[in-house]
Amino acid sequence: MNSPFSLRASALDRAFLAFGSRNPDARLDVGAILYAEGEAPTVADLRCLVDGALHELPVLSHALRGSASAVAWAPVPDFQVVRHVVETVVAGEGRTCVENEVQRLWAGPLPSALDWEMRLVRPSSGHGWALSYRVHHGRQDGVAIAQMLQILVTPAGPGPVPRPAAGKGVGTGMGRFLRALGTGAAMYAGYRRFPPTGLGAEWELSGRRRISTAATSLPRLRSVAHAAGGTVNDVHLAALAGAVRAWCLETGRTPAPLAVAVPLNVRRAEESSTWGNRCFLRRVWLPCQEGDPQLRLLQTVKATTVLKSARVRQTAQDLLHGSPAWLVKFALHRVLDARYAPVISSYVPCGEDEAAVPPSLTDVVPMTLLPPGHPFNVGLTTYGTTAQIAVISDVAVPGVDRLPVLWQQAAVQLWEAILSSPPAPRHPADGRVGVPAGGRARS
Repeated sequence: MNSPFSLRASALDRAFLAFGSRNPDARLDVGAILYAEGEAPTVADLRCLVDGALHELPVLSHALRGSASAVAWAPVPDFQVVRHVVETVVAGEGRTCVENEVQRLWAGPLPSALDWEMRLVRPSSGHGWALSYRVHHGRQDGVAIAQMLQILVTPAGPGPVPRPAAGKGVGTGMGRFLRALGTGAAMYAGYRRFPPTGLGAEWELSGRRRISTAATSLPRLRSVAHAAGGTVNDVHLAALAGAVRAWCLETGRTPAPLAVAVPLNVRRAEESSTWGNRCFLRRVWLPCQEGDPQLRLLQTVKATTVLKSARVRQTAQDLLHGSPAWLVKFALHRVLDARYAPVISSYVPCGEDEAAVPPSLTDVVPMTLLPPGHPFNVGLTTYGTTAQIAVISDVAVPGVDRLPVLWQQAAVQLWEAILSSPPAPRHPADGRVGVPAGGRARS
């Protein structure tokens, strides 16, 4: 479903716009970078592709217009694909020069005249190219971005949208308002408390971003998840805990429990899969102080129980759809405060069927938000047999570009731990069954 259920912007869309107005230096562009082998398409081909998909993706030809609570989606009267779909030809040969140019582009802001941009980056000679998609977070969240890109580039079209389990109706009128207000007050009570969050002393941040990535075998992550009775995201977070622990030890910091904000997709069945923001963030504590990989995994699975709760997700839907705008705005400002959680870790699954992955595609790099005060944030995506993370970090944070490699190593440690001493078999929370090891891993 690619047309909005309502042209009125969601409370969360409006909250992101308000956050940007109150924090003019904040970088609110998110998106994805796709790397591919072979000869690059022409920018004319790419424009034709986007133009031909506008009937499926009207989000591209609409914009958020209006003020405060009146913000709504409206068609752009003078919309032109050529303004948004552009090309950079890099002097050089092969993928290395393309990667360097993409890093340079993402280090700077999204052009002020645009709220989304799709840029083909190719070398002046040789093969290997990239497609960079950047968009203001007020327009789309990670799930919407992934669904949109799959419509454009995957042979089989997009996979199913990850949605929460069905719950009871949200109600109407005063009852809905009181329920949302009550649950909101209970869940956000912790937002006024700022306990130590696990990274120790703060850095003098520069506001300039850096991208570093790594990949590992998705079948292996699923096998670990199956053995531990968890999800792929649980295994990712356990590996992240191991990576942060190793990084702290390398940089002279003491590993401690780390507060991480994790977005949950709470779209309803009738809501668009390519428009707007329908996510909700909850704080969990990762056991970075734990030296044993298997114990770290089991503690992470326990810590993330709240993320899988149908009641919590239903409450999140109530809050998003039934709360007054001021409460949603307050909540967003709190969860993006580094004193609440200095790290955000998001997970967006893409096409995991081989037919859904273009043969030339080599990397899918999720570009997550890096709000003011955050030293780094992490995005995980899965496609085909690959699980890939991107760490978006401030260039002033020493050694943080090693986190993806450390995450990759920590994922291997988890796999080795369950091989040598598997936990009691349990059914994983995401319904996946174990998959034999295999697949590919890249760094």
